[in-house]
Amino acid sequence: MKGFFRKLFNVYPGEEKNALRFAGLGFLWAMAVTSGLKFADALFLLHVGAESLPTVYTLISCGMLIISSFLLYAFHVFPTHRIFLTAISIGICFYTFAYFCLLSDLGTESKWLWFALRVFGSLSFAVFITCYWTFIDQYHHLQDAKRLYSLFSSMIFLGVASTGTVMRAGLLEFKHVIFIIIGLLLLTAYWILKIVKTVPPVHDENEGESHINQSHNSLRFLIRSILSSRFTLLLMLSNFLTFLLLVITEYNYLSAFDRHFDPTHTLSVGGEEDASLTLFLGQWVALVSVGNIIFGLFIYSRLVRRFGLTSLLMCSPAILLFTFSGWSLNDSLIFPLLGFFVVEGTLYVIDDSNFNLLLNAVPSRLKYKIRVTIESFFEPIGMLMSALLLSFSPIDSKVLGLILAACALVVAFALRAHYLKAIYLNLAENAIHFQRTVQGWFKQMSNKEQKSAEIYLLAMAKHGDEKAKLLAVEGLLGFENQNLLKKLLHQADTWPSPVKMKFIEMLSQSCFAGDEQILDHLHAWLHDEKDVNLKGSIHFYLARLGLLHPEKAIQDLKSRNLILRGAAIISLKKSWAHLPPATATLNRTLAAQQLQLLLDSSDENELCMGLTIAGATFSSHDMDILIPFLLNSSLNVSRTAAIAIAQIADKNSMRHAPVLISLLATGSDNEFRLACLKALGKMSDSTLVKDIIGASIHFRPNERRLAETIIYNMGLRTVPALLSITKDVTKHDRCRVLAGRILGQLALPQLQANLYDIIGREIERAYFYFYYHHTIQAQNPEIDLRILQDALFNSFYSVLDFIIQLLGISGELEDCELLSRCLRSRNQKVRSQVVEALEKTCENKIFRQLQPLVGDLPMEEKIRTYLKSGHKPLSLSQLLDKMSQSPSQLDQIMSATLKHRLGFPNWRESLRKQMSSNEEIFHHFAYELLET
Repeated sequence: MKGFFRKLFNVYPGEEKNALRFAGLGFLWAMAVTSGLKFADALFLLHVGAESLPTVYTLISCGMLIISSFLLYAFHVFPTHRIFLTAISIGICFYTFAYFCLLSDLGTESKWLWFALRVFGSLSFAVFITCYWTFIDQYHHLQDAKRLYSLFSSMIFLGVASTGTVMRAGLLEFKHVIFIIIGLLLLTAYWILKIVKTVPPVHDENEGESHINQSHNSLRFLIRSILSSRFTLLLMLSNFLTFLLLVITEYNYLSAFDRHFDPTHTLSVGGEEDASLTLFLGQWVALVSVGNIIFGLFIYSRLVRRFGLTSLLMCSPAILLFTFSGWSLNDSLIFPLLGFFVVEGTLYVIDDSNFNLLLNAVPSRLKYKIRVTIESFFEPIGMLMSALLLSFSPIDSKVLGLILAACALVVAFALRAHYLKAIYLNLAENAIHFQRTVQGWFKQMSNKEQKSAEIYLLAMAKHGDEKAKLLAVEGLLGFENQNLLKKLLHQADTWPSPVKMKFIEMLSQSCFAGDEQILDHLHAWLHDEKDVNLKGSIHFYLARLGLLHPEKAIQDLKSRNLILRGAAIISLKKSWAHLPPATATLNRTLAAQQLQLLLDSSDENELCMGLTIAGATFSSHDMDILIPFLLNSSLNVSRTAAIAIAQIADKNSMRHAPVLISLLATGSDNEFRLACLKALGKMSDSTLVKDIIGASIHFRPNERRLAETIIYNMGLRTVPALLSITKDVTKHDRCRVLAGRILGQLALPQLQANLYDIIGREIERAYFYFYYHHTIQAQNPEIDLRILQDALFNSFYSVLDFIIQLLGISGELEDCELLSRCLRSRNQKVRSQVVEALEKTCENKIFRQLQPLVGDLPMEEKIRTYLKSGHKPLSLSQLLDKMSQSPSQLDQIMSATLKHRLGFPNWRESLRKQMSSNEEIFHHFAYELLET
């Protein structure tokens, strides 16, 4: 029976007590506050009349504007529960005062008491609902909210239904109702204190950061943040229009009820509980509230789960559009009742629930401020505008409602379109994209952001130190903008020679290498600068382009400056200058002699210069000369040789590919591997795909990007190999992701056709790691297996990362890097937003498979799901054997280590078998283990 009710109310095991606490809190304050509000509605209509409602709306809106300023300050300075308790205390004091006024007939004849009750009822409802949702939001993340907030909303409606039942019964005078209100408020205060003491909160990502700049708390920062978030602006506009509609609809149906139940004589104080209007309102309040309870408990969360949150945004505007369309043509009581149903029903059970969930997409740091701003500032403004519009007699309130309903429907569609992007932007505050290039970052920027980045980088280039200048140069060259290049060259005139030399080197690798602006500047520097090293860098730059005349360079062949000498050799060999054939032949012979001297030198610097010159002057037929230098013991020499080979390689160099592949797999230097990759890319042989991807296990991000570009440029003939690697579970996940990424660019339909099967197998792997991470220690309590648990945990997230990367590659997700990183966050609210993004973007059949793994299901439920799928639990020995066959080196090393530590029989034979099919890193580890 307990399990039945958990499923019925979408409550997970272990959540029952806390869910009841928050649900009970919602019922207590709702019954107290709505008792005051709904009785005040009836009393106001009976003693004052609907014609004075615009005045009430004006007073309420002005009051809320004042209260909102206090709430914005209070929520920043004081804990939420203290603000809630303060609101309760004020409510108790007010209703105590109202009781004594009724006893002494104070304010009944002048009618100010009925105004006060009506105004305070609306103000207290607005403040209490803001305090309640802000309070419980501290204890729940987005996925909790999607399951449980409908339960809490239903308890609020239960409180409203109880108020309607009391009104319909007609047994209690308002004096007696006041005692009930005060008692309920006191019980609410006790309930809040109990929750604070017993339930731990779920903090936002930025909570607890004591170093946050105080400027973030300023009004200017709040306004700037709101204006920068289009989703937040739309959410505010939506709530503004909703409140305009609420007030105008309420005015129309209360006016209709007032006309329908208009008493034939003036009603004296007392006996209001028996008035037909009071009984009618009580009946419909109770009926609508019961409908709200049923919808909130059993329908809303399931609709959200099935169709998504944003699909429900259009419900209330669409119903109101229909209501006002009919109301303008027919004055029967049907349309006022339909308007009453929307205001007391769908606006609360759907729109308020939507609002509480949509707030998770606004900037996290501003969440409570935006809630208060919307509920306590924009909504009162909406009420004030409604009062002014209703007071303007030429305006037909029903036609106005029809127009506003149409506008609200349009805004709802706009909110739906911007919701997912807002979730991504919110997550982006918690992730760093290591995979993006400089150009990739610029592409993500708006024009305004790019302009700001340009100004900032130019300031860095002008006023920063050497490192800052070079960083700014890299960024500015990444824009590939001629105007920026002109500004950069102008600033470079004032830089010291060492910075100019590095700047020249960066220019030679940019897309502006032969630009006339650069050449003019370099010639100007040659004329003005006396630094020999800078002169050598400029000569070398010009010589590579064939723009240095041999007559100017030949005298530098005997220079002590190695750069000048190298520039002279290149100039003699590849200058574009028009020379007699005999002179040109003599120059090339002289250059070859000088180059050979450098290549035969025992000095490392001279040898590196010779290799650099070879890269600029050799052809692919001369590669045999350079290959031996790749194995040189000096890293500088081998790196320079690789760079030279990359410059001269072409399709005729295929016979050297095995050497480059082997060095690619064993080398660790970034520049060396990049050069080897560039050389392999120029060979453009599709048979190298598996070897290149196989070597990519330990690649750095820029190496992986280059490998991706190289294989992509090989074309469609690589597709079969790429698909095979992507599907091969014996390959490392990094290799499979790289293959999948290239496949997605070359043949996306083929990847999508196989996606469901691939993801299904990966989910099985993820369940395997998850299950044993949580159960292996309990199965072997006598052994400390914490290290194994950590390894299983890391492998679990590695598989999840592969799944998300593949979903992004196949077009299912927009920013897989962001989601993958945020999924590892320790903060539940961040992880819940990742699940929301996955739900909004993935196909339903894929998300249904993935949701149990990444969702907020209890651990016991996930473990039960794994066992239900037919898997039999493995013993520790069987688990380690399976890990030893994993493509992950972490799994293999962990398996071997534990077998050795726990003294498993035949662990040495097992380790030797692993060594036969493993790479060098594992061999080093295995030898050390065997020697022990």
